[in-house]
Amino acid sequence: MGTPKPLIVPWLRKKLDGECYPGVRWLDQGRTQFRVPWKHGLRQDASTEDFQLFRDWAIDSGSYRPDHDAPAPSVWKRNFRSALNRKPGIQVLRDHSSDSADPHKVYEILPEGARAGADEAPTAAVGGSEADASSQLLDRSGGGFSSSQDKELDDILNSLALSSPEEDAPGPAQAPGAPYATDAATGGALLPGFGDFPPLQPAPSSLEQLLASDVLMTFFEVRVYYRGHLMLQTLVPNPQGFRLVPPSPGPSPCPELADVALPEVGMLPDQVQASYTARLLQGLGAGVLLRVEGPALCATRLGRLHAYWGRTETPEPGAEGGELSKEGCTPVYDLPRFIRELICFMEGQGRSPAYELWLCLGEAWPDTRRSWKKKLIMVQVVPTALQTLHQMSQAGGASSLRAEEPDLRISDSLGAAGLLGALRNWEERMESQPYG
Repeated sequence: MGTPKPLIVPWLRKKLDGECYPGVRWLDQGRTQFRVPWKHGLRQDASTEDFQLFRDWAIDSGSYRPDHDAPAPSVWKRNFRSALNRKPGIQVLRDHSSDSADPHKVYEILPEGARAGADEAPTAAVGGSEADASSQLLDRSGGGFSSSQDKELDDILNSLALSSPEEDAPGPAQAPGAPYATDAATGGALLPGFGDFPPLQPAPSSLEQLLASDVLMTFFEVRVYYRGHLMLQTLVPNPQGFRLVPPSPGPSPCPELADVALPEVGMLPDQVQASYTARLLQGLGAGVLLRVEGPALCATRLGRLHAYWGRTETPEPGAEGGELSKEGCTPVYDLPRFIRELICFMEGQGRSPAYELWLCLGEAWPDTRRSWKKKLIMVQVVPTALQTLHQMSQAGGASSLRAEEPDLRISDSLGAAGLLGALRNWEERMESQPYG
């Protein structure tokens, strides 16, 4: 028999107690908060020590065999992060992974009481207010849902953020056993279960083409989470955008966009969670559109289900975001703003710009009181071209990079002017030729 895969929390506690890695340490006497260095592999000062923790987890969990597999630090780190994300008893307290001087993340291992609370029912958004339904569904004695309380489910579900049924007619049913979406539509298969997901291949997008254009040109990496569990990870190779749809979508009103179908709920072990999620998927109707409009990315909800957006999974009070409109298009990302913020970041005059989007279906977001892992459906959207630009800026030591000293490794792919010069040229061109 082979060695069983270790559990991430006991494994990590042992490593933290033993002070096995530089920069990986407890931050409090109660041993509940810890920090992990989170340096990008393209940085000039990156070393093998920066990835030793991720490598050891990959070896002990069986995903990496040093004698047979090629080293893949980015995959090790991704799998380590996924293992932590799948644990409801662990949450990110602070994300400083974009800090040019000391990139790291701070995690918290929740105490037993809070860990049981992670299994609470969702906070429902009702006409702009929030009602906590957990007290009606949570079995306090066991920390989970009680089957005796399932009869109350329909009444509680009515408080979720759904509009009137007349707003959304159901589409035709999908044949049993049919796939949720084709590879041609989404650029990847829908991956069921809670296992490790294979790394996605990078999109063959051209940064020169992006910086020579007046519109946002990118592919999209999409991750779907059901209460913190990664259910789907796929690449959308459609620069026009995509549509989030239920598992059995009707005909698309926007055939030029790719469809990304959300996973079925049958794989969820908790039947109450499955019932909640199924109700939200039913209300999704024609879906949520994310469409590129010139230099901006805009979003619209088409179904009865209210949808919300934000820039981060760990919002602070006053964080940018809110509800998506059904009457018009809500701008959720602006390429000129990203370029301006990236230039300031590279010149050491500003913080690292955010490039991810977080969508929450059926529940209010941003939410500073409840973790994103407690939300029924969260969707993370990463424009791959912006991610690559951001990584290139960090690779050159963004906060200290100066125009007269361009990083050669960056400028090789963008010409003699280098990345910073190319960004400045793009900004000047956009200011002289505004879109619209």
